[in-house]
Amino acid sequence: MSTLDGKVALILGASTRGGIGEATARAFSREGARVVLSARRLEGAEEIARELGGKAVRCDVTNEDEIAALVAATTAAHGRLDVAVNVAGGHASQPIDTLTTETLRKIFEINVVGPALFIKYCARAMQPGGSIIIVSSHSAQLTTIGIGPYACTKASVERLVEVAAFEYGAKGIRVNTLSPSMLNTPMSEPALKRPGLRRAYEKETLLGRLATADEVAAGALWLASDACFTTGDRIRVGGGIHLRRFPLAEEYSSS
Repeated sequence: MSTLDGKVALILGASTRGGIGEATARAFSREGARVVLSARRLEGAEEIARELGGKAVRCDVTNEDEIAALVAATTAAHGRLDVAVNVAGGHASQPIDTLTTETLRKIFEINVVGPALFIKYCARAMQPGGSIIIVSSHSAQLTTIGIGPYACTKASVERLVEVAAFEYGAKGIRVNTLSPSMLNTPMSEPALKRPGLRRAYEKETLLGRLATADEVAAGALWLASDACFTTGDRIRVGGGIHLRRFPLAEEYSSS
């Protein structure tokens, strides 16, 4: 019997080839889950869903009505919701001195408000044993210049998950964050092309290399499984970089 046999899994943010969303969808499908994939750009999610025999539904994480409709479409198609993963997120990198209200509001809508509403509607649809997973980042704890808006949203969503775990624990619903560091993914590829950046991150990573999307998906698979007895927690997938630090720009920009 596979780990997720009989379970229905919803993954929001699963449209990019090589990304965490796709890797998680494939891991869940291999372990027997029926998957519903979602993204703002539906075409990519539809392609992956077809390959996995799943369903795809468009959803913008900043739109409450679309989140509610996504969960309703999932339960209408499969009669239940057991696992919900929010991979969707945005990034904003700039020094505090140059921040604008528009930048802050936009990134908080994507990375905090959206996940809060995702938890709200997914938890309403779940029975005891349900698992909600929000993808966070090592940026919630580690610091370097220019990550203020992004890091603050990730710290906020981790606190949100702690509160959600407290509120939904009595209903038997687990809520956790999954926290990657710098990864080998299409989203990080432009940054990793900067001279010296990959080497600088590997130097600060105790296991000596960057994590992969498949390794993050393996963490999600455990959080989704009945073997997991953890809630309100942060599961790191970063090879131990949290015990050291993020490299500073001058350490790689001059390489």
